[in-house]
Parts: sequence; C-alpha cells; structure tokens
Amino acid sequence: AAWTAAAEAEVLVGAPKARRRFLDRGVVGIRPSALEVLGRYREALRQKRDLLAGDGAGVEIWNELLAATAATVIAQRHRYVELLKARLAGTLGASGLAFPPIELHYRPSPANGLAGQETIAEALDRIADRERRRQTPLLGPHRDELQILWDGHEIRRVASAGERKALSLMLLAAHGRVMQDAGRPPLYLLDDMDAELAPPTVAAVWQIFRSRGQLFATSNRPQVWLTLEVETIWELEGGEMRLLSQ
Repeated sequence: AAWTAAAEAEVLVGAPKARRRFLDRGVVGIRPSALEVLGRYREALRQKRDLLAGDGAGVEIWNELLAATAATVIAQRHRYVELLKARLAGTLGASGLAFPPIELHYRPSPANGLAGQETIAEALDRIADRERRRQTPLLGPHRDELQILWDGHEIRRVASAGERKALSLMLLAAHGRVMQDAGRPPLYLLDDMDAELAPPTVAAVWQIFRSRGQLFATSNRPQVWLTLEVETIWELEGGEMRLLSQ
C-alpha cells in the first residue's frame, strides 16, 4: 500500500475518479480476484461507448453484461467501504489526534445499485434513450462516488493542507488494517511522510504505522528521524545510498 502527497490530494479533494481508484485498490487489496470483474466491466463499458459514439444500435446487449458486472462491482465496493469505516474509526481513536467527526459515504450509480442486477438493468433501460442522445454512458460504477466529510463538510472547504495530509495517512493505515484482517499483511511506502505535518502529528502518525506491517518512509529533513523510533536509516545523496544507523 503506497501513499504519496499527490495521491493524498487527489483522493481527498480531487475528482471522483481518484476516489474510485482508491476504492478499487482497496477491493483488489483484500480480494485479488475482483480485478477480473473490474476488467470485464471496463471492457463492456468500452464497447458500449464505441456503440454510443455511432448510432447506439445493439447497446442493449452490452447493457445486459454491464448490469451483471456492475452489481458485483457495487457490492464489492460497498463491502470494502463498510470495512474501511470500522477500521478508520479505530485508527482515528488510536492516533490521539484531534479529528472532528469523519464520515465515509459510498454513493453507487445507480443509487439503488445495491439491490442487484435486475434493478441495475431496469435503470439502464430507462436511461437508454438519453444515453443515445448524449452519446455516452451516463450510469454505472464508472460514475460512483465516495464522499468523505470533515465534520459534515467537504474537506476542501474546511481542512488545512496539514489536516488533509494527516487524514490521508489515517485512511491508509485503516486500509492496511482491512488488508491485515483479510490475511494480507500490508507493506507501507510513505513518501515525504512528514511534509505539512507538525512534529506532534508526525510522532502520532509514526506510532500508528510502525506497529502495523512493514514500513518504509522518506523525508527531505534528516532531523525528523532523530525523535522517532526507527530501526534503520538510509541517506540518499548524489544518487548513492549509505547506511546511517541500524
């Protein structure tokens, strides 16, 4: 499970596509076979897009396949979010950091997609004419959303860069615990871990991660490691690495 400053910004305040990628990494992380279902959905969606770019003839055949695979994708994403919510609550509490209430809400497309294949197929039938006019698929898991709220508000409007970074790291830790529960111990790669974080927050985050699987972290500030419990420190300079302590 790798996490960078860029990924943090995208998942918390970027476009919905970034949060869908986050969901699917989580789903595949605990159930690798889900990758095959996602692949089938994406291929059927590609075929449907090609048809809609023309006259839309024959799109009903692809809607049947999309409804079946969409039902599985939605069910798997929903299950992952429920597991993540439970683990995130515990991780936030264990961190000792003063977070406001954090909410995760999975918004599938269609909204009643959890009802299964037949319900999704009916929704696709109802929207078929509009999709032909617009020449693009308007409904399905490719339009799902994961809503992440900070004290009931959109994070981009109320949380500082440091607060967003801290929350993103807590999300990653929670994801790792979900993987661990599934018998898949995580490997954490935290790039530029301390950027935008105050020293007490860095210490709290470090304690959360160091006891949960293998951890590799980087920083541009060597002094950061002096106050943390670290097993091995390497320095990269001029393209060469050297061992500082062990």
